[in-house]
Amino acid sequence: MTVTSRGAVGAIEVGGFAATVGGNAMDILPPDDGLQGLAAFERRHVAGIMPNAAHQAAHGFMTGAPYELAIVEFDDQGRCYDRGQMDGVAKRLDALAPDPAQPGQDAILVVFVHGWQHDARSDDQNLSAFRVLLSETVDYERTRASAGVAARPVLGVFVGWRGLSAFGLGGVIADATFWERQAAGLRVAVGSVRELFGRLRHYRNRQKKNLGNPLLVIVGHSFGGMIVFSALAQSLIQAASAPATGVTPEFADLVLLVNPAIEGARYIPIYDLVTSPAFEARTTRQLPVFICAQAENDQPVGTVFPLGSVGHAITEATIGDLEKWCVTHALGFVPGFRTHALAGPTGNEPFVLTPPDTAQANPFWVVGAAKEVIDGHGGIWQTPFLQFIASLVFQHVQASKQGPSGAATTEAPSAAPEPSGDLAEFAKSIGPIKMPRR
Repeated sequence: MTVTSRGAVGAIEVGGFAATVGGNAMDILPPDDGLQGLAAFERRHVAGIMPNAAHQAAHGFMTGAPYELAIVEFDDQGRCYDRGQMDGVAKRLDALAPDPAQPGQDAILVVFVHGWQHDARSDDQNLSAFRVLLSETVDYERTRASAGVAARPVLGVFVGWRGLSAFGLGGVIADATFWERQAAGLRVAVGSVRELFGRLRHYRNRQKKNLGNPLLVIVGHSFGGMIVFSALAQSLIQAASAPATGVTPEFADLVLLVNPAIEGARYIPIYDLVTSPAFEARTTRQLPVFICAQAENDQPVGTVFPLGSVGHAITEATIGDLEKWCVTHALGFVPGFRTHALAGPTGNEPFVLTPPDTAQANPFWVVGAAKEVIDGHGGIWQTPFLQFIASLVFQHVQASKQGPSGAATTEAPSAAPEPSGDLAEFAKSIGPIKMPRR
């Protein structure tokens, strides 16, 4: 295994590689998929401070794997460490659709924003897992491509930031960085990541305007979920305020937040819209455009977050019990926001989603997940949740081939002969997704 000299500032080294760094377990191995261009693996240490510097040198999309992958990294002020990373993404998007007035090449774009105690090192388990999901998406797109029609390329964008700043004493020091890393994440959310999302959105919307079939999915975990929500909040609220006949998102086809560490109060404007009489009277059923999946046993978000926010109940004026609860609890832990429950496997079911239908009148989901699906704050790569994520993404992959996926339909977009109503039934047609583990 190759190592480089870049590492933690003032780090204490133990021979070889540490098994964990600040809770960032490296039990998911980087897949052997042929990807070229990633930086060499960095030496791991048991204690130190992570430098405020980029981990990757590649500009634009790396190739060699079935998919293409770009990594764009941001510093603690939300600025690109290396403008070449951003410019490389822009150049590739412009090549896909060079003439705004003409149809360009459709692509499937999947974005992942990592969270607390992670970064863009080449062996970070979030990056490794993301690469596996990109390969699965390629396989699904190829097997469902119509005769004589080329499969759309799959382009992944991994958003890196300094989610791990200091570590040591096992996980004690890294765990103590929760609040200062939240503050850094908020700065990232209002920084150049908005340019990145804007460039992706512009490509998607240009293609749709020219009757193309692109797909854009944005995923954020932990503080990465906070970054995604904060950066897209205005667009999410605008989508929820759409006419009662349907929600037509302009920001992405699907936004998925997993264990997001963001105040429930930030979601109240969307909650007020989707629970209004006009919205609840909708009969149009459509695929979800926003999902928050929250582990029931997530201690950092479920316990630490409320304890650290208790002062808000004193310093912030609120009206009613909902606002009072929301200023001290995270989005996924507000009972009134919950729309779904996600339980673990039972019998031949890969998971149990209640209610089970993929297409519903309310495309804004807040899902409570049992520990068999998501185990704690970082246990997001378990097979049941991987199948849940893949099923949602692949439903959107199939729907996007049938026309503009944001357009409302009176029936759920189907992918015959696969079922499209019951999400768990659809997951059976995909099969389990396994991660390469140590």
